[in-house]
Amino acid sequence: MATEPLRALLSVWHKEAVVPLAQRIHALGGELWASAGTAHFLQTQANLPVRSVEELTGFGELLGGRVKTLHPAIFAGLLARPEDPLPAHIPRWNLVAVELYPFDRNAENWVELIDIGGVSLLRAAAKNFAAVWAVPGPDSYEPALAELDQYGGLPPEPVRFAYAAKAFQHCARYDSQIAGGFYAQPEGQLVAPLRYGENPHQSAFFLGALPQAIGGKPLSYNNLLDLEVGLRIVSSWPKPACAILKHTQPCGAAYADWPEEAYRRALAADPIAAYGGIVACNFPITRAWAEQTKGHFIEVLAAPSFTPEALEWLQAHKQATLVPISLAPAAWEVRSAIGGILWQQPHLADEPTEDLDLRWAARLLRALYSNAIVLVAEGQLIAAASGCTSRIEAVRLAVERAKQTPWPSEKLLLASDGFFPFTDSLELIQEAGIRRVAVPPGGKRQPEIEAFAQKRDICLTFLAYRHFRH
Repeated sequence: MATEPLRALLSVWHKEAVVPLAQRIHALGGELWASAGTAHFLQTQANLPVRSVEELTGFGELLGGRVKTLHPAIFAGLLARPEDPLPAHIPRWNLVAVELYPFDRNAENWVELIDIGGVSLLRAAAKNFAAVWAVPGPDSYEPALAELDQYGGLPPEPVRFAYAAKAFQHCARYDSQIAGGFYAQPEGQLVAPLRYGENPHQSAFFLGALPQAIGGKPLSYNNLLDLEVGLRIVSSWPKPACAILKHTQPCGAAYADWPEEAYRRALAADPIAAYGGIVACNFPITRAWAEQTKGHFIEVLAAPSFTPEALEWLQAHKQATLVPISLAPAAWEVRSAIGGILWQQPHLADEPTEDLDLRWAARLLRALYSNAIVLVAEGQLIAAASGCTSRIEAVRLAVERAKQTPWPSEKLLLASDGFFPFTDSLELIQEAGIRRVAVPPGGKRQPEIEAFAQKRDICLTFLAYRHFRH
């Protein structure tokens, strides 16, 4: 049997559901406290001796009930460790049962249904699980009754730890529902509606500061995905750089000493694929630069700025959506998966080398889907293969595409986003006459790979980072 007497704090939405739990706590000699509404219900409908937190705080509900339990005297009793001294009038609670307001985005005045005090009570109790038992909502009442019967009162710390985890999960799920309510709000400043999602029958919204577009069509879901990748390629590059995107993949990319040359070389990589693409640049767009795009259908053109003369020419001769934007690196990258959210630090690390072509190849790799291979020469993307299910397949495709270009093989640098597990990829590379190769280190056969490269006169460089993109 438990030796520590129970002192419970109850604050619930559906009062009748908590009655059996309150009755059992009372039967075990526990002391009952509750928020004003819950205390009144248990006193009048269940005939239980319940003290209202108003006795402790000295005030009733404020702001029409929006403030009931948010008070230092309440939270001190929840967060106090056994060794912490407390004033005599502040009770130490060791059981907290809370049912949050049922959030309903479709209800009138739905913002008023966002629970503040209840979430705070649960989080405080769960944080101090070493001394407090957090019971989150009606789904936990019946298991809590079983724990009370088994232990005759407060359960041991491992049980309280499990309930604390459940309480935090409960709060996270509740916050997710609220966030979903805001996301579904198509008006106002929080969410901007997009034309559609990946396909016309899918609705889509953008949460955040949507870039201000000039002319053309409004930015679409797919446009924004392309822009993210393109701007990551060219952003902060030390020379004028231009990337042309199709389906979030670079089909052309180059850097040069002059903006016009960067564009010409990026377009030369694959003029056919570049039709209808997204173009991202890291330099201001001038009229001279804009005029050379004549004949190239561009859906979106993004750059740090546009001169007035460039804007005049582009708006007169093109239907492109113009986006003045420079990408500031985000602290986190967020994606959805199996009904949840994945968070990771974005991959923004450049290869620590003075070899600009090697650094450029690595930037292109991190913009391609794995398995990925790129071939570059003198700052230009020559050929690439991505999204392949085997690395040798990616090598074969990229090498065959490079053969269709006028570039001599000895000038090419081939880079891979992952290590070569076997020498077969290097055999294909050697047969194509390519002598410069860069891969991340790793694999059981790395010594064999190094020996093969040395024997076949291939300059093999090991990258500092792996550059997977899934």
